[in-house]
Amino acid sequence: MKEAVPLQSTRCRNWLGLLLALSSWSTAVAAELTEEDPPAPSTHAIVAGFERFFTGSAADTVHGGRLLLGELNCTSCHAAEGLSEAFVLRKQAPILDGVGARVKRTWLRRFLSDPHSVKPGTTMPDLFAGVTEPEKERQVESLVHFLASTGTVSQARPDQRFVPNGQKLYHQVGCVACHGPLDESAQPAVTRATSVPLGDLASKYTIPSLIAFLQDPLKVRPSGRMPGLLSGDETRDVAHYLVQATTFEPQNPTLAYTYYEGTWDRLPDFDKLTPIASGQAAGFELGVAQRANDMAVRFEGFLRIEREGVYTFHLTSDDGSRLTIRDGLVVDNDGIHSPTTKSGPMRLNRGNHKLVASVFNRGGGVELQVEIEGPGLERQSIEPMLFLSPGAVPVKPLPNDDPFVLDRALVEKGRELFARVGCANCHTLRLGNKPIEPRLVAGPLGKLKPDGGCLGTLHTQARRASEGGRQAPPVFPQYNLSPKQQTSLAAAIRAFTTPPADPPAPAQVIADTLTAFNCYACHERDKLGGVEQERDKFFTTTQPEMGDEGRLPPLLTGAGAKLTAAWMRHIFASGSKDRPYMHTRMPKFGEANIGRLVAALESVDAIEPVPRPTFMASTGRVKADARFLVGGQGLSCIKCHIFAGHQAEGVQGIDMTILAQRLRRDWFQRYLIDPQAYRPGTRMPTAWPQGKAVLRDVLDGDTAKQVEAIWLYLSDGGKAAVPQGVVRDAIPLKPQREAIIYRNFIEGAGTRAIAVGYPENVHVAFDAGDLRLALLWQGDFLDAARHWHGRGEGFERPQGDNVISLPSGPSIATLAKSDEPWPTKPAKELGYKFLAYRLTPDERPTFLYSLGAVQIEDSPHPLASNPHPSLRRTLKLAASQPIDTLWFRAAVAEQIERLDDDWHQIGGEWKTRISSASPPRVRDSAGKKELLVPVQFAGGRAEIVQEFVW
Repeated sequence: MKEAVPLQSTRCRNWLGLLLALSSWSTAVAAELTEEDPPAPSTHAIVAGFERFFTGSAADTVHGGRLLLGELNCTSCHAAEGLSEAFVLRKQAPILDGVGARVKRTWLRRFLSDPHSVKPGTTMPDLFAGVTEPEKERQVESLVHFLASTGTVSQARPDQRFVPNGQKLYHQVGCVACHGPLDESAQPAVTRATSVPLGDLASKYTIPSLIAFLQDPLKVRPSGRMPGLLSGDETRDVAHYLVQATTFEPQNPTLAYTYYEGTWDRLPDFDKLTPIASGQAAGFELGVAQRANDMAVRFEGFLRIEREGVYTFHLTSDDGSRLTIRDGLVVDNDGIHSPTTKSGPMRLNRGNHKLVASVFNRGGGVELQVEIEGPGLERQSIEPMLFLSPGAVPVKPLPNDDPFVLDRALVEKGRELFARVGCANCHTLRLGNKPIEPRLVAGPLGKLKPDGGCLGTLHTQARRASEGGRQAPPVFPQYNLSPKQQTSLAAAIRAFTTPPADPPAPAQVIADTLTAFNCYACHERDKLGGVEQERDKFFTTTQPEMGDEGRLPPLLTGAGAKLTAAWMRHIFASGSKDRPYMHTRMPKFGEANIGRLVAALESVDAIEPVPRPTFMASTGRVKADARFLVGGQGLSCIKCHIFAGHQAEGVQGIDMTILAQRLRRDWFQRYLIDPQAYRPGTRMPTAWPQGKAVLRDVLDGDTAKQVEAIWLYLSDGGKAAVPQGVVRDAIPLKPQREAIIYRNFIEGAGTRAIAVGYPENVHVAFDAGDLRLALLWQGDFLDAARHWHGRGEGFERPQGDNVISLPSGPSIATLAKSDEPWPTKPAKELGYKFLAYRLTPDERPTFLYSLGAVQIEDSPHPLASNPHPSLRRTLKLAASQPIDTLWFRAAVAEQIERLDDDWHQIGGEWKTRISSASPPRVRDSAGKKELLVPVQFAGGRAEIVQEFVW
């Protein structure tokens, strides 16, 4: 384990593993591209980690070659034997199930014919480089028909309304880190060797197919090199941005449109303007606009009316709009405004009526919607009643940009070719839930000759065949490798001729994984990697005052000491956005892909545990002190940190209620005492300067106790009591000279809760549904803001500290035998009935309820004591015919310990003492301890007094 040193330090007890890792990477560090390197367009296969770390003259060719073996998926054909497999992180090729519904057929034909020209930098090999053009065309056509038979792509028009936000998202949330910046038309703004190429997405995808891919990239590309990053409408917006150049004609156009650009406050006179574009649309498609602002569109068509009568038209728009029918104005909704609806009537005969709807937009959102209602029609969209021609007959669908007619004979040939030439070795394609089995057999990795085959720029067999005047079979794929890539692959293959004796060391696992998944594009670890200079400006924040730590993804140096294993698995599997101020997000890579990082990081980054201090007070009291420390009157942590969703006053730091889930205790302890040592330049203040407490009257001024107390408090997560100063619109209820009774939904006391606040600063909540004393707490009473603002929904929590939750279920029950389980049915089903509560002159209640013929009075009485108030509860029972099997349950806990003077310690959290005619008994039930008191009547009456100290 490491010593208690800052995370930037590399001193640790497992120094050997770290030394080996650093030595193997020393040359890679030297090879990393520097900020002064000019942008370098590349046509060879692009692997970002290789380009960044292994292209220099001093680079470690074996490590670079191992990276390429995985990223080029070499081991799908050439098996890595024994422990060799652990050194190659294989990137599985895209799953081709349903590829026909994902990718345009015209693009498939072009890409399979010449992948390196169609998508420069692709890692997809050219399978037909050594084949004559006629034979290539035949084989490619067969494969295209086979792949196209798996589905049909859906079409949709690119909508300029979504493009601006798509462009912003692409450059903010993290896409730019791997793919590089793009211009307004989604073309590369600068080409750099470390940018993963996107290719011509508009010729490959349609809007719906790209949206579907972006919603779940791991479904198609399971190896996680393309992680999931977007959600909801974000996938729509980014897709519209990336494929905005898609050509599109509607399959069933119903309206003609003309499109204009200009700046207006009201609809212009279109007859005096020259349109920028015109065409046909399927309804009121605002996507025909070439930009979202300073534009106008006029739609023209025919409205088919089946029944004569007066119809009402509802026109909704943002900004202004106008609707005319038969050249007569029906609705005028002109001007600059947010989405607004106006309506107008018109009598129409049966038949076709010319309709014109116009809209303009000055800025912001744009919307146009027309609805109709009338004889036989409820209010509904008018679009199904619109036609392009006056004959009210749908026009013949126009051809799309991906025409194709399947040839079943070619489909069968393509299926056979897919298995034979090697496609099935890399790509999974299921037919009837059964993957196509590959028929291409290749030698194992450790027995390859590193000077030929796939590593060549010109296939040896093809050259020999050409010299001999005959055509050779396409045995070797062409990867279009650079000389450095060829050299590195050859070095790695030679290294594997002798299988490794040991698996990769944890430090090597970390380095290999971060490189393969391009984590270094965002993160720095041990001074390696981090955001490249030309992408730096795209890493932004909502809190500029936080500096770089507010916009750049966190360092991974010491991440294994910082983050819990559970949290690492969570963010690997699901991604995260724990830093609300940072636009860039942690994407979803999939735990199966990078989950091995967890054990490796834990091993390499392990630090010595911090001793736990001993507290004399109960845990509840310790947490109460911690709540004060983090609150507005203490160290004011809440001024810069969100707490349980409540916004901070200043910068919006990570929500404090998830810190104990994210962070390891030992790292947390060290970081709080000296934040600068672990993150130089952080805005996190040093609350314990030189390790000394500034609040000397809290927990004896002991730094270790204060920090541990905060950890215990935050370990309650979302259930932790909200500190003072968090809720700024609070309506605190403060008992002064008399008690306050508050009846509402109380968390932990049910929907029929009766909370009582006492001037002694000890409070209770009685559950009138379960007929039990449910909660006790000290300090502040309640904040009524939740229930007195708006609709008053939800459960309110106690506002004070040291909350004790008492057992669920009724406090008094009949048990036929002493070992019978305590009843769990609702009190009403058991025969209980809440009657009322009786008040003293200063508003202190006694709760009245019954169980059959037994009448019960339940009276809580606060006791002012030093240093903390306590409570005495008195139960009085009366019955004309006493019940011998009646019991009172005073407590339930994992442990109940008998103390001196008739006291019992309950779970280490609080103490209670019972005064009654019969002594209390401790029993085991349902895996826990219960403190029960038999109710003994005398003269038809019984009394039990329970004292609480906590």
